[in-house]
Amino acid sequence: MIEKPYHPYAAEELQKESRNWWHKHPMSYDWHSTNGAAEGTKEFFEEIDRRFFNASPLYRGTPPFSQIIPLATLKGKRVLEIGCGLGSHSQLLAEAGCRLTSIDLTPRAVALTTQRLTLNNLPVDVREMDAEQMDFKDNEFDFVWSWGVIHHSAHTEVIVKQVARVLKPGGEFRCMVYNRKAFDSYVKLVRGFVTGKRFKGMSTADILSFYTDGYVARYYTRSSLAELLSTGGLEVKDVYPMGQTSEFFPIPGKGLVGRAKYSLVDRMPRRLTARALLKTGSFLFGISRKPERVA
Repeated sequence: MIEKPYHPYAAEELQKESRNWWHKHPMSYDWHSTNGAAEGTKEFFEEIDRRFFNASPLYRGTPPFSQIIPLATLKGKRVLEIGCGLGSHSQLLAEAGCRLTSIDLTPRAVALTTQRLTLNNLPVDVREMDAEQMDFKDNEFDFVWSWGVIHHSAHTEVIVKQVARVLKPGGEFRCMVYNRKAFDSYVKLVRGFVTGKRFKGMSTADILSFYTDGYVARYYTRSSLAELLSTGGLEVKDVYPMGQTSEFFPIPGKGLVGRAKYSLVDRMPRRLTARALLKTGSFLFGISRKPERVA
């Protein structure tokens, strides 16, 4: 995790700063610069996927994430991914045979996801676009996917309303945001208290954001995420916690301590870990749909 200074910018500044932050720090799962492959090569993307897909027993399936993304049902469907990052999910979606459009706020993510799809001989439609101002027609997509993205935006509620607009009636939106009531969240709050951030005037939301990747990061409870989705015009089908194994070991990831940490992570019983993450994981996964047209 890359620490950042605390700046209570006005909302109109957040999107610009968020764009700059993610352009400099794309989600490569390489916090300690140990991916030896050159950026943009097939080996580079394969190493990112190895780390990402092995990070949680909840990502299991063939292909990975097939128990979270309904890949088997998407062939021929019009699909939008909000926040493609370095393209791990874009590749899974494209390989499922859907008609995919991926968008991201940063030109670096767009270029690298385009490169990834091209290297794998997959169709490419990757666009630099702010999800708060999507340039798509109403009722254009059958399915919208977003993993760990919308909570970094200046106006997350605007994104949800945009999703409701571009979804076809009956279309589904699946997204992941951060869990306010996760074990990892309480660790961050204790850390903030010990380091005196409470006494410097930082709120709970400020402290959680400070210790999280991204320029700004919002956290939700199950009820507040459900409210966000329903207020945006979607019918909520389910909201539940999930997360990654490493969050049960909130210790530094460098050097000897880091090697010991990831040795423990690798030894965790997958079934037991999955059960725990479904109760106290650091993510919240929301499934919602756009209501059918009224006859």
